[in-house]
Amino acid sequence: MAVAQQSTIRYTKAPISAKIKVGGRMVVSSALVKPGSTNLLPRLHVKRGDMVMLISGPDKDDKKRDKEEKKKLDQKNIYKGQIGKVLSVSPKTGKILIEGVNVVTRATKQKSLTGKSGLIKKENPIFASRVMLYCTACKKPTRIKNRTLENGKKSRVCRHCNEAFDA
Repeated sequence: MAVAQQSTIRYTKAPISAKIKVGGRMVVSSALVKPGSTNLLPRLHVKRGDMVMLISGPDKDDKKRDKEEKKKLDQKNIYKGQIGKVLSVSPKTGKILIEGVNVVTRATKQKSLTGKSGLIKKENPIFASRVMLYCTACKKPTRIKNRTLENGKKSRVCRHCNEAFDA
């Protein structure tokens, strides 16, 4: 009697990178796998240069916080409702860098004669799922519609006011 051969790849719903388990089996996320394609990356809803608004995070006027915690949050500027410009997008990690949001202070040494040393403030990346695209025309956070223009190009459009995001 023939023994059924087990598959060497197992698919999981969790968004994990490929792992090799005992026995040579590989566990792969089904979210990143399509038949016949390789090295897929999750698609993000924002692009570099977009204006976005934080939709998750602590409220600025929360009375439960003590002074020290409020001071840390004020320095980081990571409150719900903050608006900023996307500086960079990293689809591999699912994170984005926003101007003036999640600012941290790092102590650095001078590495060259022209380099800076001391306490340097810079933005840290946050998950893209924490932000929504911000329409500057109607002053609201919005999702996008895709509209095909008469010349055949696709354009991202605000759902509230039908203003185009892509020029």
